[in-house]
Amino acid sequence: MTPSVTLKDIARAAGVSTAAISQALNDRGSMRPETRERIKAIAADLGYVPNRHAAALRSGRTMTVGFVMADDDEPDRRWEWERTRKLTSLVRASAEHGFTVTVLPESNPDLIAGTTLDALYVPDARASQALLRAAIARGIPIVADDQYVDGSRGLSIRTGFDAAVRAGLDELERAGAQRIVFLTEAGGRPRDDIGRAAYEIWSSVRGREPMVRTVDAARRTLPRVLTEAVAAGADAVFAGAEDGPDVYLQLEEMRLIIPRDVQLVALCSSDCAVNRRLGVTHVCIRPDLAAEAMFATLPAALLDDGPRVVDLPWELVPGSTTRPPVGASASPTAARSVSR
Repeated sequence: MTPSVTLKDIARAAGVSTAAISQALNDRGSMRPETRERIKAIAADLGYVPNRHAAALRSGRTMTVGFVMADDDEPDRRWEWERTRKLTSLVRASAEHGFTVTVLPESNPDLIAGTTLDALYVPDARASQALLRAAIARGIPIVADDQYVDGSRGLSIRTGFDAAVRAGLDELERAGAQRIVFLTEAGGRPRDDIGRAAYEIWSSVRGREPMVRTVDAARRTLPRVLTEAVAAGADAVFAGAEDGPDVYLQLEEMRLIIPRDVQLVALCSSDCAVNRRLGVTHVCIRPDLAAEAMFATLPAALLDDGPRVVDLPWELVPGSTTRPPVGASASPTAARSVSR
């Protein structure tokens, strides 16, 4: 194995002290710019790679973030896919920022005592309370999706589920929908709870009777659920379980004309391209951006007192499954997008 290049190697080649090398590579000191650039060029030619972990030890940081992995006895496909995307995004963002990732099972909070972390990313904080308390007790900054972190150092990332649901419902209301059924998935995932709560509050404020219907993960109950909803007077569907394409095809199978008979808006984070191809009006959220948002805010979360909140972007993409706003003269296919 080729030995790594050290500051002493660069100092010998440049004919200066190791202190001067350190100043040049870290852009410190008052040396002449041409000398600084010459030293950097020599270091690059020698193949010098800075030891970020050694620098981290000197600064008291570990350059490691933790990821809490939920323990599911019967994990469903959608949740597994979403969790895998978040972990993959975290690993990718960590590598770009010189960090490594340690995966911790939520069922074993005692592992926190033996870890050294700069931050702990908790994609589902409500299901990881014991591990969360153990990390807070050790002073580890907490990064949590869709839950306020009540600690001196931490970051709450709002992935936009509630805002996206309200935007989709507003779109249906503008299009004249009177009886909107909200489809959610069995299992009671935190994200589904957020969407359902947003729908029920939206309905209550407008004096509408909520119509919540639950479908199974395999969508075997979808035909029956939609048939019963339409029979009960539903004239619009908000697909909150990321099943916009399935709902669209099932409504067509029922020989309903979209959007004349029933309008459709879908929430999506992974199948937005399919919704777009089918012309389904959808609200696209990006929970996979949480990792990058964490690193953009992490230095402040480590150094400053008081929790911080970051909102991820989302986008409303109208399609052919909703009608133009009531009273508008725009074409049904006119594209319009809104982001927050």
